[in-house]
Amino acid sequence: MGVSDRREREFQRREEDILKASFDLFAENGIESVTIDMIAERAEVGKGTIYKHFIGKNDIFASLVILQGYELMDALNSLDKTVPIISQIKIMIRTFWEVHTHDMKKFKIRRRCDQLLVLEELSPPVLAKYTKLNDMKKEFAQALFQQAIDEEIFMDVDVDNLLIASLGLYTGMLDVTLEEDVQPSEELYLLLKNMIFKGFMH
Repeated sequence: MGVSDRREREFQRREEDILKASFDLFAENGIESVTIDMIAERAEVGKGTIYKHFIGKNDIFASLVILQGYELMDALNSLDKTVPIISQIKIMIRTFWEVHTHDMKKFKIRRRCDQLLVLEELSPPVLAKYTKLNDMKKEFAQALFQQAIDEEIFMDVDVDNLLIASLGLYTGMLDVTLEEDVQPSEELYLLLKNMIFKGFMH
């Protein structure tokens, strides 16, 4: 391994340490009250080191959201493309649900990060990652929904409208569970799935 490779690995390790420290502090103290100084102290790095990786808390918010997004995409990309499209969509919805609800503490923090971040203030590299990830998630769902429309399983409407409606149901339901401090249940998941399918079926 060359010197440049070792430096890159060390840079990546420090970035992971900073994100872990940020997440832990957000969980302990609330996102808004955590400062860059606190993150640097927890990560055991200088404040200047934080700024070599992130231009501020906004970049950290986005990076934590991106981490969960990659976890979701890894799960979605393992979806069996040989099963009927209706089964693929059901598996997709279940995958979204399980990735987000298996650790509600983590989801709560990352959801709050997503709500607080300001896209216009992200550094170009982080904005590029954030945008690419969102595009990947949208394109994945869009392809499945369009196939369901083409096979006359879903109603013949603009696929983007189906995506907006399903995302609204999904995020709205999870946001209410966070606000009410309710643990998402299997019954709640089944209600969501049935609302999507009964509302979209041809």
